[in-house]
Amino acid sequence: MTQRDRLSAPAVLCPFAPRISPHADAVQRWSLQWAIRHGLLDRPGARQAFARAKFANLMARAHPDAGETELRLATAWLISIFVLDDLLERSLVRDPEPARAAVAEVVRLLRDQQPAPVLVTALGRPLAGALGEVWRRTEPRVGPAWRERFVGHVADYLAGTLWEAGNRAADRPPLLQEYRRMRHQSAATDMFFDLIEPMHGVELPVALLRDPDFATLRRTAGTVIGIFNDLISWPKEAAVGDHHNIVFALQREHRLSLEEAVAAAVDEHDTHVIAFQVARDRLETRHWDDRPAIIGITDLVHWVRGNLDWSLESGRYSPEALPEQRRRSD
Repeated sequence: MTQRDRLSAPAVLCPFAPRISPHADAVQRWSLQWAIRHGLLDRPGARQAFARAKFANLMARAHPDAGETELRLATAWLISIFVLDDLLERSLVRDPEPARAAVAEVVRLLRDQQPAPVLVTALGRPLAGALGEVWRRTEPRVGPAWRERFVGHVADYLAGTLWEAGNRAADRPPLLQEYRRMRHQSAATDMFFDLIEPMHGVELPVALLRDPDFATLRRTAGTVIGIFNDLISWPKEAAVGDHHNIVFALQREHRLSLEEAVAAAVDEHDTHVIAFQVARDRLETRHWDDRPAIIGITDLVHWVRGNLDWSLESGRYSPEALPEQRRRSD
């Protein structure tokens, strides 16, 4: 038995109450049929893996007060991005140029609403059709400023995906600070945080978007989610030789044992959770009394807690890798 096999998963700080929408099971059933209808589950074993992943539960935990129709849309976005991410991860290493062209066309699709032939060629008709559908269903719910912000965050996510794929193709481990910066993009959290607004039929007030504490809230929420995902996925990435994980970056840069690197990643996670709490508390002292602002703040809390709970119940991660949660620091 190796050190990696023996290493137990540590606890992480997450002092937020869990919630889940009553529509979760109905949306999960709907999402399976939606993915089948779009031809996204045609590979052997894909339907079983999809059922185990429970994608609808993540959206039901991130937006527990949203309606069933909205949760269907959010889940369709999540499925589409997971399929896109998996496809780009494979194709960018194998044949990078067509995939890079497809990345540019995804952004063009969102800006112009017209999928170009190269998008269908590179991504396949099922995924191109799914992305086109979710965007057509989202776009009427929001205004130009939101659309521009969202498309920019999608472009950031795709740039992060390109960066990771380039490193994999060259077998290049990223430096720690570089990884911290680019992980925020590749995790796609900003684009999903933007979707809080159409999920509730609101747009955040400009004053909130410009508030430094709200910027901190969003940034630390994304960082917490990214680090937690790394904490539960490092065994899988170690098995395939993927360098993209905060645990491995800490281990390389600070010459740590694997156990020490996991502990350092937990400390970094918990530090950002505390910064998230401080920013949220400061925002609440402003007495935001309009519904969009309250939703924008509270759904970020739901996202942080919901991502943890979904990870514990999703079949995407092996049970031995899952950190336990704790409500307060030691």
